Amino acid sequence: MIEEVHVQALGRAQQEGGPGGESHAEDSTRAVLKSVFSAVAESGFGEEFRSALADELVFTVTGSSPLAGRYVGKAEYVEKVLTPLHERLATSLRPRIEQMLVDGRRGVVLFRTEGARGHNGADFSMRYCWVVHVVDDSIVEITGFYDTKRMCDLFA
Repeated sequence: MIEEVHVQALGRAQQEGGPGGESHAEDSTRAVLKSVFSAVAESGFGEEFRSALADELVFTVTGSSPLAGRYVGKAEYVEKVLTPLHERLATSLRPRIEQMLVDGRRGVVLFRTEGARGHNGADFSMRYCWVVHVVDDSIVEITGFYDTKRMCDLFA
């Protein structure tokens, strides 16, 4: 019963554009994420991806791999995460979305890459889950969940 009442209240809020609804923010967040992941599927995590990131980005890489940590600012993320990844990868990552859930300005994207290899021969194909916060059509925060073993193998 509680769950049913909550769902009904959420539905009303969404129709009214009130708290929890934020249908405009939700539509905008969904559009940004679809656009970013479409571009990345075509050209990898290059300039189009970087241009979607806010300068004040906070990116958290979960796990215990060499890249695990919290990176504050787009420049730090590019320097300490993207650049080392690109240097070690023999193939470009071309993610494909499996699922995307959006609530207001936050989205959860489950995606996978296949056929990715490191220069050292490591298989870097995996499933990822990112929790993304979008403000004013820019990505301001990402918490990324990765296969720690695959990440460690790439950096071995």
